[in-house]
Amino acid sequence: MAAFKRVATAAFCALLLVACSAADSNTESAPQVKASVEPPPPPAISPDALSKIVDPLLANIDLGQSVGMAVVDVATGQLLYDTGGTFVPASTAKLFTGAALLLTFDSKIPVTTENGKSVDLATELGRVLAESDNEGAKVLAKLLPKPATDMLIFELPELDLSETVLVDPAGLSRKNKTSPRALASLLALAWNNPRLAALVAGLPVSGESGTMKERAVNEPGSLLAKTGTLSGVNALAGIFQTSAGRAISFAILADAVPIEPGGTDKARKAIDQIATALVNAN
Repeated sequence: MAAFKRVATAAFCALLLVACSAADSNTESAPQVKASVEPPPPPAISPDALSKIVDPLLANIDLGQSVGMAVVDVATGQLLYDTGGTFVPASTAKLFTGAALLLTFDSKIPVTTENGKSVDLATELGRVLAESDNEGAKVLAKLLPKPATDMLIFELPELDLSETVLVDPAGLSRKNKTSPRALASLLALAWNNPRLAALVAGLPVSGESGTMKERAVNEPGSLLAKTGTLSGVNALAGIFQTSAGRAISFAILADAVPIEPGGTDKARKAIDQIATALVNAN
């Protein structure tokens, strides 16, 4: 699969291909022809095949006894895989905060960073996501008139947040809870929504940038993803394209990672193994 650095570019291209044409008002009305309804495309990845690949990997003892995952076909919105359950999202919670900001404000508005500099919102959000800057996320969250989840419920009603509790906008609180489905669905919606393009564009690139620079997931540039780490918690939520160009979003959350020497690294490797298998499953 060819490497890609900015998934949002592909999303914009797809959106720009949609055009409307008006009929010539001076011509006589042509006979009405009933358009055939195209059947929905098949899943980008077979749910059954996906289960056979993912189930054994999720059972890795390095992930602990509380782990969940969801996979979404971005084009159709179909949930291809879902363990259910809610988990501590760690820094993947920043995706909710970022989405709320972009749906509330224009991405080009100037914002003041934690260092007192003035940059546009998209640039600062991209930096916060890439570096997983907790203080920067909190500074941006203060711009919101209401908590991020309240803003998303109003601005993005198609996103089910019934299982999401966001106490800390940076993801530092263990009281934060969400489902893998909510995170994967958010990224799928962001792919198709120009207002959320900066959220996808700001994600770290596997093997190339930010917190994903040292994460080996297939070939460099094959995946955009937000990492999340707390003591006993490891998470990854991202998006990639299949060899056929179909976009797939996913989230993996593990919040009972064994607290032992090297436990975090082992869990990270186990999650990267799942992500690699997912990218290679098409």
